[in-house]
Amino acid sequence: MSKQLPWLKRKITPLMNIETLELEDVPEEPGVYIMLSDHTEYIYPWSESKSRGNSQVYYIGSADNLRERLRVHKRLCKKRLTDPDPGYYWPRYEYAAHHGCNVGWIISKDPDTLENELLCAFAEYYGTKPVANAQSAW
Repeated sequence: MSKQLPWLKRKITPLMNIETLELEDVPEEPGVYIMLSDHTEYIYPWSESKSRGNSQVYYIGSADNLRERLRVHKRLCKKRLTDPDPGYYWPRYEYAAHHGCNVGWIISKDPDTLENELLCAFAEYYGTKPVANAQSAW
């Protein structure tokens, strides 16, 4: 696919910075989204070749309405940037606040199944799930 997403075998929208993302451009459809750092590569146990692998991906999520879910992510990422103690600790917002956030998505009629497929593909390639995904994600 791309240098940033070598494990992804599906077409994803062009990556956009969440701070400048125009929510009107995001469809109100179900799908899966991928969050990546602007500039940080996270070290994962191994890549497909079993050598140490790095990736800017830190979260994979699904939504019944992509626009609404990304609206929440945009708001909470911004809040985390401006408030040192926002009253919550969710790794995906910590990573977004400290490392930047680009997001791309894939429309899907069955977002939960696609999310699981992408988490498994990522784990198969890197040896683990993305750093900000919760244990219960799969």
